[in-house]
Amino acid sequence: MTTEAKRAAKMEKKMKILLGGYQSRAMGLIKQLNDLWDQIEQAHLELRTFEELKKHEDAAIPRRLECHERKMFSGNIKGRRNSSRDFQNSYWTKKHFSQKY
Repeated sequence: MTTEAKRAAKMEKKMKILLGGYQSRAMGLIKQLNDLWDQIEQAHLELRTFEELKKHEDAAIPRRLECHERKMFSGNIKGRRNSSRDFQNSYWTKKHFSQKY
């Protein structure tokens, strides 16, 4: 029995030497594969995130444009009122002072 155990141990040692390179190569490839899988999952997460952001931005663009147009329109009206008031004041000033002197 001890001779068979010694022979088995010797065979195991030979097999470990013979297959050791393949096993270490396989372990390295498995690690690379796991790393790549993690990168793919991260890329999918980022893709879904940016797709969701795009959806929200696409929905917000019309509202922002409408708000901007309202501001521009009300700003133009206020600007026209101010311009009109300025013109009236300058007209009144010129008319008032030209009549006195």
